Amino acid sequence: MKRYDELTDEQQELARSKALDSLLEAVLEGLRFSDELNKDDLQARIDAACKKADEMQTPWFAGEFIVADEYVADRLRSMAECDAEDVLYAERGDSPLVWGVVV
Repeated sequence: MKRYDELTDEQQELARSKALDSLLEAVLEGLRFSDELNKDDLQARIDAACKKADEMQTPWFAGEFIVADEYVADRLRSMAECDAEDVLYAERGDSPLVWGVVV
C-alpha cells in the first residue's frame, strides 16, 4: 500500500482526477452544499449550471456545465485533492482487503 505522497506525479494526478470525478458524480446524484453555512454561493452556482444544462436540453452534460464555472471547479478540485490525499493506494500484489489500517 502507498500513501498519496508516495505516488509518482502522474499517479497523483490520476488520483486527483478520479477523486474529482467521484465528487462530481456525488454532486450530480444529489450531494448538496450549504451556501448559508459556508458563506458562499457554491450550491447556487451548481444549481445554475444544472439548470442551464436542462434548458439547453443536454442534462447529460451537467457535469461539464458545473466545472465550466472556474470558482466551482476550483472548489471541487480542492475538495477532491483532500479526498485523494486521504486514501491508501493498492500496489500490484496487495490484498484487496486491508484490516485495521490507520492513516
